[in-house]
Amino acid sequence: MASEGAAQRDELSADRREIPYPFRTGDEMLHLARESGLSVSEMTLCNEGAWRPEAETRAALLRVAQAMQTCIERGCHGSGVLPGGLRVPRRAPGLFRELAAHPEAAVQDPLMALDWVSLWAMAVNEENAAGGRVVTAPTNGAAGILPAVLQFLIHIHRVTDDDKIVRFLLTAGAMGILYKLNASISGAEVGCQGEVGVACSMAAAALCEALGGSVPQVENAAEIGMEHNLGLTCDPVGGLVQVPCIERNAMGAVKAINAARLALRGDGTHRVSLDRVIATMRQTGADMSTKYKETSRGGLAVNVTEC
Repeated sequence: MASEGAAQRDELSADRREIPYPFRTGDEMLHLARESGLSVSEMTLCNEGAWRPEAETRAALLRVAQAMQTCIERGCHGSGVLPGGLRVPRRAPGLFRELAAHPEAAVQDPLMALDWVSLWAMAVNEENAAGGRVVTAPTNGAAGILPAVLQFLIHIHRVTDDDKIVRFLLTAGAMGILYKLNASISGAEVGCQGEVGVACSMAAAALCEALGGSVPQVENAAEIGMEHNLGLTCDPVGGLVQVPCIERNAMGAVKAINAARLALRGDGTHRVSLDRVIATMRQTGADMSTKYKETSRGGLAVNVTEC
Protein backbone atom coordinates (compact mmCIF):
# COMPACT_ATOMS: atom_id res chain seq x y z
CA MET A 1 0.00 0.00 0.00
CA ALA A 2 1.36 3.42 -0.94
CA SER A 3 2.07 5.82 1.93
CA GLU A 4 0.03 8.97 2.43
CA GLY A 5 3.05 11.08 1.48
CA ALA A 6 3.58 9.10 -1.73
CA ALA A 7 -0.09 9.52 -2.63
CA GLN A 8 0.21 13.27 -2.14
CA ARG A 9 3.30 13.41 -4.34
CA ASP A 10 1.57 11.36 -7.06
CA GLU A 11 -1.43 13.69 -6.94
CA LEU A 12 0.77 16.74 -7.37
CA SER A 13 2.70 15.10 -10.21
CA ALA A 14 -0.48 14.07 -12.05
CA ASP A 15 -1.36 17.64 -13.04
CA ARG A 16 0.73 18.30 -16.13
CA ARG A 17 -0.35 21.83 -17.02
CA GLU A 18 2.54 24.16 -17.81
CA ILE A 19 3.58 26.81 -15.33
CA PRO A 20 6.11 29.59 -15.94
CA TYR A 21 8.36 28.83 -12.96
CA PRO A 22 8.28 25.06 -12.37
CA PHE A 23 10.50 24.61 -9.32
CA ARG A 24 10.27 21.31 -7.47
CA THR A 25 13.35 21.77 -5.27
CA GLY A 26 15.00 24.57 -3.35
CA ASP A 27 17.89 24.66 -5.80
CA GLU A 28 15.52 25.03 -8.75
CA MET A 29 13.73 27.81 -6.88
CA LEU A 30 17.01 29.67 -6.35
CA HIS A 31 18.01 29.18 -10.00
CA LEU A 32 14.71 30.47 -11.37
CA ALA A 33 14.81 33.42 -8.99
CA ARG A 34 18.28 34.37 -10.22
CA GLU A 35 17.17 34.08 -13.85
CA SER A 36 13.89 35.95 -13.44
CA GLY A 37 14.71 38.44 -10.71
CA LEU A 38 11.44 37.49 -9.02
CA SER A 39 10.77 36.66 -5.38
CA VAL A 40 9.38 33.32 -4.21
CA SER A 41 5.91 34.80 -3.82
CA GLU A 42 6.01 36.44 -7.26
CA MET A 43 6.99 33.18 -8.96
CA THR A 44 4.33 31.29 -7.01
CA LEU A 45 1.66 33.83 -7.93
CA CYS A 46 2.60 33.50 -11.59
CA ASN A 47 2.40 29.72 -11.29
CA GLU A 48 -1.04 29.93 -9.70
CA GLY A 49 -2.14 31.76 -12.85
CA ALA A 50 -2.19 28.38 -14.60
CA TRP A 51 -5.27 27.53 -12.53
CA ARG A 52 -7.12 30.83 -12.02
CA PRO A 53 -6.88 34.60 -12.55
CA GLU A 54 -4.57 36.48 -10.19
CA ALA A 55 -7.45 38.37 -8.60
CA GLU A 56 -9.09 35.09 -7.59
CA THR A 57 -5.87 33.80 -6.04
CA ARG A 58 -5.42 36.99 -4.05
CA ALA A 59 -9.03 36.98 -2.85
CA ALA A 60 -8.79 33.33 -1.80
CA LEU A 61 -5.59 33.93 0.16
CA LEU A 62 -7.10 36.92 1.94
CA ARG A 63 -10.03 34.68 2.94
CA VAL A 64 -7.52 32.20 4.33
CA ALA A 65 -5.84 34.99 6.30
CA GLN A 66 -9.19 36.12 7.67
CA ALA A 67 -10.09 32.56 8.68
CA MET A 68 -6.78 32.34 10.57
CA GLN A 69 -7.46 35.59 12.40
CA THR A 70 -11.03 34.58 13.22
CA CYS A 71 -9.77 31.31 14.66
CA ILE A 72 -7.33 33.18 16.90
CA GLU A 73 -10.13 35.44 18.13
CA ARG A 74 -12.36 32.47 18.96
CA GLY A 75 -9.53 30.74 20.76
CA CYS A 76 -8.77 33.84 22.83
CA HIS A 77 -12.37 34.05 24.01
CA GLY A 78 -13.17 30.38 24.58
CA SER A 79 -13.71 28.79 27.96
CA GLY A 80 -13.79 25.51 29.79
CA VAL A 81 -11.98 22.23 29.40
CA LEU A 82 -10.97 20.61 26.13
CA PRO A 83 -12.89 17.43 25.22
CA GLY A 84 -11.38 13.97 25.15
CA GLY A 85 -10.73 12.83 28.70
CA LEU A 86 -7.42 14.50 29.56
CA ARG A 87 -9.27 17.39 31.21
CA VAL A 88 -6.88 19.94 29.71
CA PRO A 89 -8.13 23.46 30.47
CA ARG A 90 -8.01 26.14 27.82
CA ARG A 91 -5.07 28.41 28.65
CA ALA A 92 -5.31 30.93 25.81
CA PRO A 93 -8.29 32.91 27.21
CA GLY A 94 -6.58 33.53 30.54
CA LEU A 95 -3.31 34.47 28.87
CA PHE A 96 -5.16 36.83 26.55
CA ARG A 97 -6.88 38.59 29.44
CA GLU A 98 -3.59 38.95 31.29
CA LEU A 99 -1.69 40.37 28.32
CA ALA A 100 -4.52 42.66 27.23
CA ALA A 101 -4.93 44.04 30.76
CA HIS A 102 -1.32 45.21 30.97
CA PRO A 103 -0.26 46.61 27.57
CA GLU A 104 2.19 48.96 29.29
CA ALA A 105 4.26 45.97 30.42
CA ALA A 106 5.59 45.62 26.87
CA VAL A 107 7.62 48.78 27.40
CA GLN A 108 9.53 47.11 30.24
CA ASP A 109 9.70 43.64 28.70
CA PRO A 110 10.81 43.61 25.05
CA LEU A 111 10.17 39.86 24.86
CA MET A 112 6.47 40.24 25.61
CA ALA A 113 5.85 40.12 21.86
CA LEU A 114 6.74 36.44 22.08
CA ASP A 115 4.10 35.94 24.76
CA TRP A 116 1.56 37.21 22.25
CA VAL A 117 2.94 34.86 19.59
CA SER A 118 2.61 31.91 21.98
CA LEU A 119 -0.93 33.00 22.83
CA TRP A 120 -1.97 33.19 19.17
CA ALA A 121 -0.53 29.77 18.37
CA MET A 122 -2.11 28.13 21.42
CA ALA A 123 -5.46 29.80 20.77
CA VAL A 124 -5.63 28.17 17.35
CA ASN A 125 -4.61 24.74 18.55
CA GLU A 126 -7.04 24.82 21.42
CA GLU A 127 -9.72 25.54 18.83
CA ASN A 128 -8.45 22.55 16.85
CA ALA A 129 -8.54 20.35 19.96
CA ALA A 130 -12.10 21.48 20.61
CA GLY A 131 -13.24 20.66 17.07
CA GLY A 132 -13.35 24.28 15.93
CA ARG A 133 -12.63 25.64 12.48
CA VAL A 134 -8.92 25.95 11.68
CA VAL A 135 -6.84 26.40 8.54
CA THR A 136 -4.85 23.27 7.72
CA ALA A 137 -1.32 24.67 7.45
CA PRO A 138 0.10 22.20 6.60
CA THR A 139 -1.87 19.98 9.03
CA ASN A 140 -4.46 20.54 11.74
CA GLY A 141 -1.98 19.49 14.43
CA ALA A 142 0.38 22.27 13.32
CA ALA A 143 -2.33 24.79 12.41
CA GLY A 144 -1.32 27.40 15.01
CA ILE A 145 2.12 28.30 13.70
CA LEU A 146 1.39 30.16 10.46
CA PRO A 147 -1.50 32.18 11.96
CA ALA A 148 0.64 33.18 14.95
CA VAL A 149 3.55 34.31 12.77
CA LEU A 150 1.15 36.15 10.45
CA GLN A 151 -0.32 37.94 13.48
CA PHE A 152 3.23 38.80 14.53
CA LEU A 153 3.77 40.39 11.13
CA ILE A 154 0.51 42.32 11.32
CA HIS A 155 0.46 43.42 14.96
CA ILE A 156 4.12 43.66 15.92
CA HIS A 157 5.57 44.82 12.60
CA ARG A 158 2.40 46.80 11.78
CA VAL A 159 2.11 45.28 8.30
CA THR A 160 -1.50 45.56 7.19
CA ASP A 161 -0.99 45.79 3.43
CA ASP A 162 -3.07 43.09 1.72
CA ASP A 163 -0.31 42.48 -0.80
CA LYS A 164 2.21 41.67 1.96
CA ILE A 165 -0.26 39.26 3.55
CA VAL A 166 -0.85 37.55 0.20
CA ARG A 167 2.90 37.28 -0.40
CA PHE A 168 3.38 35.83 3.09
CA LEU A 169 0.92 33.03 2.33
CA LEU A 170 2.24 32.44 -1.20
CA THR A 171 5.77 31.98 0.14
CA ALA A 172 4.55 29.67 2.89
CA GLY A 173 2.62 27.63 0.36
CA ALA A 174 5.63 27.32 -1.92
CA MET A 175 7.69 25.87 0.92
CA GLY A 176 4.90 23.48 1.83
CA ILE A 177 4.82 22.16 -1.74
CA LEU A 178 8.57 21.43 -1.62
CA TYR A 179 8.03 19.29 1.47
CA LYS A 180 5.05 17.48 -0.04
CA LEU A 181 6.99 16.75 -3.23
CA ASN A 182 10.27 15.69 -1.65
CA ALA A 183 9.40 14.39 1.82
CA SER A 184 6.11 14.39 3.75
CA ILE A 185 3.78 16.50 5.88
CA SER A 186 2.32 13.45 7.60
CA GLY A 187 2.98 12.85 11.28
CA ALA A 188 2.04 9.21 10.72
CA GLU A 189 4.78 8.92 8.11
CA VAL A 190 7.67 11.01 9.46
CA GLY A 191 6.68 12.15 12.95
CA CYS A 192 5.97 15.69 14.07
CA GLN A 193 8.92 17.04 12.10
CA GLY A 194 6.54 16.64 9.15
CA GLU A 195 3.88 18.76 10.85
CA VAL A 196 5.26 21.31 13.31
CA GLY A 197 8.67 21.17 11.60
CA VAL A 198 7.22 21.91 8.17
CA ALA A 199 4.91 24.61 9.54
CA CYS A 200 7.89 26.23 11.25
CA SER A 201 9.87 26.15 8.01
CA MET A 202 6.96 27.57 6.01
CA ALA A 203 6.36 30.38 8.50
CA ALA A 204 10.06 31.25 8.73
CA ALA A 205 10.35 31.60 4.95
CA ALA A 206 7.12 33.59 4.72
CA LEU A 207 8.12 36.04 7.44
CA CYS A 208 11.59 36.44 5.96
CA GLU A 209 10.19 37.47 2.57
CA ALA A 210 7.54 39.71 4.13
CA LEU A 211 10.28 41.56 6.02
CA GLY A 212 12.28 42.16 2.85
CA GLY A 213 14.47 39.07 2.65
CA SER A 214 16.09 38.03 -0.62
CA VAL A 215 15.33 34.62 -2.14
CA PRO A 216 18.58 33.12 -0.74
CA GLN A 217 17.66 34.49 2.69
CA VAL A 218 14.15 33.04 2.38
CA GLU A 219 15.59 29.64 1.45
CA ASN A 220 17.95 29.93 4.42
CA ALA A 221 15.09 30.78 6.79
CA ALA A 222 13.13 27.73 5.63
CA GLU A 223 16.20 25.55 6.10
CA ILE A 224 16.84 26.85 9.63
CA GLY A 225 13.21 26.28 10.54
CA MET A 226 13.41 22.60 9.64
CA GLU A 227 17.01 21.90 10.64
CA HIS A 228 16.18 22.52 14.27
CA ASN A 229 13.06 20.37 14.19
CA LEU A 230 14.76 17.29 12.73
CA GLY A 231 13.76 14.14 14.58
CA LEU A 232 10.74 15.73 16.26
CA THR A 233 8.48 12.88 17.33
CA CYS A 234 4.71 12.64 17.28
CA ASP A 235 3.69 11.17 20.64
CA PRO A 236 0.34 12.69 21.68
CA VAL A 237 -0.82 11.74 25.15
CA GLY A 238 -4.03 9.75 24.91
CA GLY A 239 -3.94 10.04 21.12
CA LEU A 240 -5.34 13.57 21.42
CA VAL A 241 -3.88 16.63 19.69
CA GLN A 242 -3.47 18.42 23.03
CA VAL A 243 -0.36 17.39 24.99
CA PRO A 244 2.29 18.26 23.86
CA CYS A 245 0.79 19.53 20.61
CA ILE A 246 -0.72 22.84 21.79
CA GLU A 247 2.46 24.12 23.42
CA ARG A 248 4.52 22.67 20.59
CA ASN A 249 2.79 25.05 18.20
CA ALA A 250 3.76 27.97 20.40
CA MET A 251 7.37 26.81 20.38
CA GLY A 252 7.27 26.28 16.62
CA ALA A 253 5.98 29.80 16.00
CA VAL A 254 8.69 31.39 18.16
CA LYS A 255 11.32 29.25 16.46
CA ALA A 256 10.05 30.35 13.03
CA ILE A 257 10.45 34.01 13.98
CA ASN A 258 13.98 33.39 15.23
CA ALA A 259 14.84 31.47 12.04
CA ALA A 260 13.64 34.36 9.89
CA ARG A 261 15.61 36.88 11.93
CA LEU A 262 18.77 34.78 11.76
CA ALA A 263 18.42 34.51 7.99
CA LEU A 264 17.83 38.24 7.62
CA ARG A 265 21.06 38.91 9.54
CA GLY A 266 22.98 36.92 6.93
CA ASP A 267 23.41 37.24 3.18
CA GLY A 268 21.76 33.96 2.28
CA THR A 269 25.00 31.99 2.25
CA HIS A 270 24.85 28.88 4.42
CA ARG A 271 26.37 25.40 4.64
CA VAL A 272 23.24 23.22 4.68
CA SER A 273 20.81 23.74 1.80
CA LEU A 274 17.03 23.48 2.10
CA ASP A 275 17.08 20.47 -0.22
CA ARG A 276 19.57 18.67 2.01
CA VAL A 277 17.56 19.33 5.14
CA ILE A 278 14.36 18.14 3.43
CA ALA A 279 16.15 14.94 2.35
CA THR A 280 17.45 14.50 5.88
CA MET A 281 13.98 14.95 7.31
CA ARG A 282 12.65 12.27 4.96
CA GLN A 283 15.46 9.87 5.88
CA THR A 284 15.04 10.57 9.60
CA GLY A 285 11.34 9.85 9.30
CA ALA A 286 12.03 6.58 7.54
CA ASP A 287 14.40 5.55 10.34
CA MET A 288 12.06 6.66 13.13
CA SER A 289 10.33 3.96 15.13
CA THR A 290 6.60 3.69 14.51
CA LYS A 291 6.15 4.29 18.26
CA TYR A 292 6.82 7.97 17.53
CA LYS A 293 4.50 8.41 14.56
CA GLU A 294 1.01 9.25 15.87
CA THR A 295 0.54 5.80 17.39
CA SER A 296 0.76 7.01 21.02
CA ARG A 297 2.91 3.94 21.81
CA GLY A 298 6.10 5.80 22.80
CA GLY A 299 7.52 9.01 24.24
CA LEU A 300 5.28 11.25 26.28
CA ALA A 301 2.26 9.18 25.32
CA VAL A 302 3.45 6.33 27.57
CA ASN A 303 5.36 8.33 30.16
CA VAL A 304 2.58 10.74 31.15
CA THR A 305 -0.40 9.55 33.18
CA GLU A 306 -3.61 10.34 31.33
CA CYS A 307 -5.82 10.94 34.36
